[in-house]
Amino acid sequence: MGIFILGSLVFIVAFVFFKISALKKTENNQSWSRLALVGLVDYLVLVIGSLGTGILFMTMYSIGHG
Repeated sequence: MGIFILGSLVFIVAFVFFKISALKKTENNQSWSRLALVGLVDYLVLVIGSLGTGILFMTMYSIGHG
C-alpha cells in the first residue's frame, strides 16, 4: 500500500511542477477559466494514462509469473 501512496504523491508533485511551468509560459491575457479547463483536461489525461500503464504492467507481471 505504501508504494501506491508514494507513487500518487510523486504524481501530484510532478503535475504541480508541470502546471507551474506551463502557467509561466502562458500569455497574461488568457482567462483563468480557460487555464482551469486546460489543467483539468491535462489532469484527466495523466490520470487515465497512469491507471492504464499500471493495469498494463500488472497484467504483464501476472502473465509473466503465472
